[in-house]
Amino acid sequence: MGKFGKAALAAVVSGAALAASCASPAQAATGTETSSAAAAECYASSGNLYCGNAANALIYASAGYTKPGGNPETVVDRLLTTFSYFKCYVSGQRHGGGNSIWYYTYGDVNGRWGYVAAVNVWTSTDPYPGVAHC
Repeated sequence: MGKFGKAALAAVVSGAALAASCASPAQAATGTETSSAAAAECYASSGNLYCGNAANALIYASAGYTKPGGNPETVVDRLLTTFSYFKCYVSGQRHGGGNSIWYYTYGDVNGRWGYVAAVNVWTSTDPYPGVAHC
């Protein structure tokens, strides 16, 4: 192969793999792709939500990242699993998901209850239909 042959071939193969995965370059680079299959797995039952979520999602003591004075809110636990139970939702601090919905759940590390920003829960809409307001 010529001077640029291997690099050009690698770029073509990489581009083809990216196209086949249907991921955008940003999603492929960051791994932040939200699967439509994960959102399809969400369901509400008896006011509770059962849904896919980000692994290692942080659970906060209240529905926000910061307290009114600007200090960070306390992280009480984490979700280690990628499919979880959420008891209800509240409106809290606006987050990266473009809304202010937070879901109330218990953690996988020490069983503490708290709030997960909806940006970390793979719902198709927030609040998810059929989920109780806390």
